[in-house]
Amino acid sequence: MVIASLVAGFSCHGVNADQTYEAANREAQRWQPPTFDVQQWDWIQVDSGEWVKGRIKTLHNQSVEFDSDHFDLISIDWEDIVYIQTGRTMSVLLDGGNIILGRLATENGRLMVGGMHVPFTQVVGIASASPREFDLWTADVSVGLNFRSGNVEQKDLNTKAVLKRRTVKSNTRMSYTGNYSESESEQLANNHTAEVTHDYRVSHKWFFRPIQAQYYRDPFQNRAAEWTVGFGAGYQIFDTPKTDWSVAAGPGYQRTEYVDVVPGEDRTVSTPAFLMGTFYEQELTSNIDINLDYQVTLTESKAGRAKHSFYSALDVDLTKRLDLRFAGTWKRIESPQPDSDGITPQKDDFTVTLGLALEI
Repeated sequence: MVIASLVAGFSCHGVNADQTYEAANREAQRWQPPTFDVQQWDWIQVDSGEWVKGRIKTLHNQSVEFDSDHFDLISIDWEDIVYIQTGRTMSVLLDGGNIILGRLATENGRLMVGGMHVPFTQVVGIASASPREFDLWTADVSVGLNFRSGNVEQKDLNTKAVLKRRTVKSNTRMSYTGNYSESESEQLANNHTAEVTHDYRVSHKWFFRPIQAQYYRDPFQNRAAEWTVGFGAGYQIFDTPKTDWSVAAGPGYQRTEYVDVVPGEDRTVSTPAFLMGTFYEQELTSNIDINLDYQVTLTESKAGRAKHSFYSALDVDLTKRLDLRFAGTWKRIESPQPDSDGITPQKDDFTVTLGLALEI
């Protein structure tokens, strides 16, 4: 009786052990995003297995901007994404220039766009296909102020505004920079620069720039008004989540109107030009960014021969939208033109600004 009980107990124990072993080796069911409002949420899973819910803003420089209700606006490396699903129709740019529209999904490790299989590595950009024009624009505005009173009455104002319109295929950038300084009711600086560029992406690295235009005014450089227009092409040297470096060049035309000139000289000069520039942006830490922008315009000697413009900025995040910005500007004209009194302006101008920058 005792032996029978032991055998029965051993048999039951063996069965339970087998069942436990089989259950442990049974493949776990993969979790999938729940049913959701197709007009509200997008889903992303990264290679660590973590999921995030929100709205995809854009894919640029191999980094996805993702707006989450809990985490706010975050950046996710494209190479870290293993699952993506959108409720909205997206515009997807492929390496080679083709654009396809559709909702994004992932099946068996493969990216699907509107039911079409697309390799992850072929995706260059993603943007919303929303018909709302407002969704395509972003803005960045910085202001630096300085007031002095007492023995010296002085005020300085430095402003810079950048407006961008980005689609999956093109990138339009408009900017304005102004510097004004006054001491004892006498102007010390009063210069303004307005620029616009439009880039059309033709591949993962190359882009065509059908238009580049600039308006420049600086009476202290004897420039009453100067217009420059041109076109060209560019190449993306680095295009990573933390580093963006591109160069562009092309021919153009420049028309310069001087404030005052030596008797016998023309106040208005028109000349062919050649435009070159580079833009560099890097994320130094999670809350510190640096960006550098250098442009040079080559012309005939009577128009200045070469005009250099270099801008650098170091941004420190204060909040999600507000940054503390330390910026510097260097402008140089290689061959400045003298006025009617024979006074030639200095070649170089420097400006250093500490202010706040708001991202919209």
